Amino acid sequence: MSKIKRMNNPEDTFMKRQFTYLGDIAHEFYNLPGKYIGSECNEYPNVDGGIPRADIVYEVRMKDGSIFMINIEDETSYVNVNTLKKSYNYKINIYYKTKNPVISVITTTLPEDKCLNELWISPTDLFKPFVISLHDENAWKKLNTLIDKAKKQEEFSDIEGLELINLPRFCSENHQKAIEMICSVLYDLKIDDDYVKNELIYSMQCMIHKYAKTDEKIKDLEEMIGLRQVMKKRSPVLDAMERQGVLKGRKQGIEIGEEKGILKVLKDLANDSSNEKTVEELAEKYGYTVDEILNANVD
Repeated sequence: MSKIKRMNNPEDTFMKRQFTYLGDIAHEFYNLPGKYIGSECNEYPNVDGGIPRADIVYEVRMKDGSIFMINIEDETSYVNVNTLKKSYNYKINIYYKTKNPVISVITTTLPEDKCLNELWISPTDLFKPFVISLHDENAWKKLNTLIDKAKKQEEFSDIEGLELINLPRFCSENHQKAIEMICSVLYDLKIDDDYVKNELIYSMQCMIHKYAKTDEKIKDLEEMIGLRQVMKKRSPVLDAMERQGVLKGRKQGIEIGEEKGILKVLKDLANDSSNEKTVEELAEKYGYTVDEILNANVD
């Protein structure tokens, strides 16, 4: 068997996929404040010529209508003084760029008592990020409960689906066994939204590359979740387009938006795609010509 190229930093990719493509669901799953609006640039050039890159940055709207930014840093090795200093620096840079208040969050698989949760930046400035420990003594119990539910073909909510693929990180041991159990039910998981299910499968690939011990095991588990079939089934661009067009009410179908909004989403996605066939698919599916999409005045 040819050698499989393993992902670099699969846990980072896992977190970024969740908050980029399932942002509203991930925001709710981690019980963070405000209503999810959308992702934000995560690179912040500094005066030394470097470009520090935050893990996750996105925008939320509070009940009073005010806009906040949320910055999430995922840490696996330690949460110490250096970790908090890094998070604080991102907070300052994000505020400088967006002019919006910033909520700093650190997620980690470390137990809570192993994490530093506050740091005096100066005699008058105490930095206290939200530190979310994913370590869970009941992780295996939760996993077995969800696996039983999946085997009975009971309906999963979006949140339950996201919890299922996150549980290997919550376990303190036997991670390969955990991903094997999840992979055995994921392809046939009963979940209403096809886009969400596809993203769960894409994200599960990260957990496979993180915890599978051999190349052969990676190949077997990727086949088990139907990764290649899902990738070939439809264009990720079309998936993203439908979801971007239905943020109001999370209904299926971009047709509920106003025409200018529809054309903006179509044009953005067409411009992002290097595949001419994808642009033609967009035009045919939504009743526009390719020229109407590419030349739409949406400013």
